Amino acid sequence: MRVLNFKLKPLVCAVAMATPAFAPFALAQDGEMLEEVVVTASYRESLARALDQKRDAVGSRDVILAEDIADFPDLNLAESLQRIPGVAISRDAGEGRNVSVRGLGPQFTRVRINGMEAMSTTGGTDSSGGANRSRAFDFNTFASELFSSMAVNKTSSADLDEGSLGAVIDLSTAKPLDYKDSLTVAVSGQLGYNDLAEETDPRGSILVAGKNDADTFGWGATYSYSKRNILEEGFSAVRWSSERDFASCSGCADQAEFDTVNGGIYPRIPRYGKLTHEQERTGFTGTLQWRPTDSTEFSLDYLGSEFDATRDEEFVEVSIKESGNANEMDVLDYAIDANNTLTYMQLDNVDTRIEHRFDKLNTKFQQLSLTASHEFNDKLRIDGLIGRSESKFENPVQTTIIFDAVNQSGPFTYDARSDSEFLDLDWGTFDLTDGDNFMFTEVRDRPNQTDNSFENVSINLEYDLTDTWSVKGGVSVKEYTFDVTEARRDTKLSAIGGNQPVDGLFSLTSLAEGSNIIWLTPDVSKAAAAVDLYNLPAQLRDQDDRSVEETDTGFYVQASWDSEISGMPLRGNIGVRQVTTDVTSTGYTKVGSDLVEVEVNREYTDTLPSLNAVLAVTEDINLRFSYAKVMARPDLGNLTPGGSVDQFNGNVKFGNPDLDPFRADTFDLGVEWYFADDALISLALFRKKIDSFIISTTEAGQTWDSTGLPVSILDPSLNFTEDDLWTVSKKANGNGGDLNGFEMIWQQPIGDSFGVITNYTFVDSEVEYGTDGNGDIIKNDLLGLSRNTYNITGYFETDKMGARISYSYRDDYLTAVPSGSAGNDLEGTKGTANIDLAAHYNLSDNLKLTFEAINLTDEYNSQFVDSSERSSVYHHTGRQYYLGAAYSF
Repeated sequence: MRVLNFKLKPLVCAVAMATPAFAPFALAQDGEMLEEVVVTASYRESLARALDQKRDAVGSRDVILAEDIADFPDLNLAESLQRIPGVAISRDAGEGRNVSVRGLGPQFTRVRINGMEAMSTTGGTDSSGGANRSRAFDFNTFASELFSSMAVNKTSSADLDEGSLGAVIDLSTAKPLDYKDSLTVAVSGQLGYNDLAEETDPRGSILVAGKNDADTFGWGATYSYSKRNILEEGFSAVRWSSERDFASCSGCADQAEFDTVNGGIYPRIPRYGKLTHEQERTGFTGTLQWRPTDSTEFSLDYLGSEFDATRDEEFVEVSIKESGNANEMDVLDYAIDANNTLTYMQLDNVDTRIEHRFDKLNTKFQQLSLTASHEFNDKLRIDGLIGRSESKFENPVQTTIIFDAVNQSGPFTYDARSDSEFLDLDWGTFDLTDGDNFMFTEVRDRPNQTDNSFENVSINLEYDLTDTWSVKGGVSVKEYTFDVTEARRDTKLSAIGGNQPVDGLFSLTSLAEGSNIIWLTPDVSKAAAAVDLYNLPAQLRDQDDRSVEETDTGFYVQASWDSEISGMPLRGNIGVRQVTTDVTSTGYTKVGSDLVEVEVNREYTDTLPSLNAVLAVTEDINLRFSYAKVMARPDLGNLTPGGSVDQFNGNVKFGNPDLDPFRADTFDLGVEWYFADDALISLALFRKKIDSFIISTTEAGQTWDSTGLPVSILDPSLNFTEDDLWTVSKKANGNGGDLNGFEMIWQQPIGDSFGVITNYTFVDSEVEYGTDGNGDIIKNDLLGLSRNTYNITGYFETDKMGARISYSYRDDYLTAVPSGSAGNDLEGTKGTANIDLAAHYNLSDNLKLTFEAINLTDEYNSQFVDSSERSSVYHHTGRQYYLGAAYSF
């Protein structure tokens, strides 16, 4: 693993010197300490301990624990989280990447590692979101072996960090003093196989932990390594469009029929794609834990992870898009449906293009935190935390080589009539493997990077007023920075000496499944060398050279009680948190032909009351109620002041650094029946009234002051000045909307060896997305919301062996409203149903064999545009298997 430079800024050091103690434990919402690490001997016991934590918490909290030393129940953290009620995941390269909680997308979820907020970002395919430049957390950065527990806090309290509408997720690494023996060693190794890529890959981890005989000092370290070779392939359309008219229609009977064809909606770039992912992931944790007395504890924790990847994307396609050659094509034959979709076309005079994009991607994450706690006496306690985390994502090579066909003859056909998701593409007699049919015409290189860092400081003081009441308060300061840059070397060869023959610059490729088409594909390294690509000047991309610096200062006070009402135990807390957000946004605005750096400062304050209560109606039945005001800060890309100012026509286009956060009132009501040992039936109702939702707007007659941009960027000699009225296109705070839903859980051991865990969540929402071209209000579901999600896990376990099978389902969900493609009202992703299997056999008390199968149904990533669900992406990655062994002592 590479050595990473690491530093603490002066603010953190100053507060650290003034802070007497720091806490090594995560706090439950009732203010009591929760153990970070639970070492159990079986899957069933880990479920029982997790259920105990859920039962004891005051707010809505679900927990997943490692079932044994360095043995998390899934290979991917996101895929573990999807088994929690209300949690759904999105994938990249066949692996979980982001999570949504109760219908709220990943940008509304905050993640803490060992009690400290952190950000992890990586890159993905364009259809999976590309490089992460938002507040969403990428879980695929980390190996699951690095963690011992995960908790999802679905309700808020005053002592819980702000910034989430959906949930706060806590990830925790192991603590050495929690292990029973003075020396603990655990080693595991696996060999993986993917049935589509037909590749085998290694995966392994080792944990070593020790402590002294007095149980006052402990140390621990974990190292993990994994490699993945994944093949992703299928059809994509790069959306659907109707922006270009065709040149002629020899398959049309008259002009009226030709007009119908020209009004139809067609795939912009119908293509087959083969994507090869090679990924290498390493991780390390180190912990020093000191407990000099029963009242005092310190813990120093380090977490580092590095995610290296390369990705080859090979496409064969026809360009019918608005900048393509639709206006030169002849329509030989066609079919059009009731949704105005051209489901079948035979076209002549097409332009075939072959692309090969090669990416190098690297994410380095590291976090260092110091926590401690001290109990002055039976009534007074103090705890605190100080630390820094940083995530650096680099995409230093993003090179695309393009070959265009010459002397093309014969028709091209696409056909969606029999399969609306995987379109049949046919180039007829045109030879896609003959280099004489193509010329090397264009190169692109778009290196980019995204850096995120957090510095966290917090201190909390708690005092027991009586046997029933306690009060606590605290202060926290977070300094967050975000920087993104992108440069481009996009060059047509006609501008640097002319198109070149492709001889010696290609190989042949094809899909493993779905089509028998073979095509030539550019050799990226040879083609780049042929034009000396990496010595060409790189032009910085204005809109992607931007930064945000944010300081969040929070104070809270919270009272907790543990009493009775009519003989029934009643626990709860009530409090208020106030947080001030100070934001500095920087970007570049184009004013005429000049590029001006613009910096905008903004400050706002939120007061966030909360109430959580649990009434034990009987020994086995809990009633829960929660209320809170919550907020989530605007997405980073929307805060940039960069854009353009047209002083001749009075138009301004830019992001909006003056955006208010998303704000909502949340309500939860639940009942839990623990009807048997380690068993639960529960129902929870939830409602979120979202007061503000960020939308895109264009408004005429706006003052210059309303833009929030400085007057200094204007040229007073031009037509429009600060005294005129402007037409302003920007992001703005809309009217919001409502989200309502419920979730149900049934969990129960059956006999001595079997058990079942099931949950179901329904969510409904309606938010406003601005207005359409007719001025009508656009209303739809929240982005990322699946109305129905459910999970079913059945398990079998004895002292000798065990197995479990899990089924996880989520409904369709939206990804864009309105769509960025003309003629379509929205974009979305179809639902998935994943089946995973895990089994083990204990050869001895210390040694076991393991087998895991992931994505047994080989689910497709099926994306669509428009309410009529025109297929936009239809890719799959195959089934993944792992065979391995684990040894511990």
